[in-house]
Amino acid sequence: MKKSKGFTLTEILVVLILFGVSVSLLLLVFSRGVSTSLSVEERSERTVLLATLFWDLQRKVFGAERIYVEETSLYMITSGGSYYPGLVRCGYMFRDGTLFYSEDRNVWGEVYNPNGGWVRVGNFRMFRVVAVEGDREFTAYDGLPEKIRVYLDGEVFTFETLRQRIPSGLRKP
Repeated sequence: MKKSKGFTLTEILVVLILFGVSVSLLLLVFSRGVSTSLSVEERSERTVLLATLFWDLQRKVFGAERIYVEETSLYMITSGGSYYPGLVRCGYMFRDGTLFYSEDRNVWGEVYNPNGGWVRVGNFRMFRVVAVEGDREFTAYDGLPEKIRVYLDGEVFTFETLRQRIPSGLRKP
């Protein structure tokens, strides 16, 4: 009998099958790692967006002199502007799943009509604002309430206004 120096067809097929299975397992592990990484990154960006929005609203509501609330919009005259120093007129408006922000230096005129361009803050499933007086919530309000409550994608944020911190004898009439 003659000895062959090559591989048989069966041996080559077994090696190719083993190679294919190991490559497919590696690709599966790699794709799961990539999708997990993207999911963590999206959650992280979402958390940063919510935290930034929280602190921005906190600063603006606390410095507000007048607040106008509609159910999906919040307008203020505040000293806590993002773009301009001093007193500004600003607003948050929620339309079609997107939250927009506008700011204007001109504090004269209607509080609910800032003339700055509307800038996209982010996409949300739900944004709702109410003014809080005692234990009552108002979806429409004009003035300076005790608190502002924001419902945002299942989260609830409550912000005190400056009115809460001023003794009652020093408040403006």
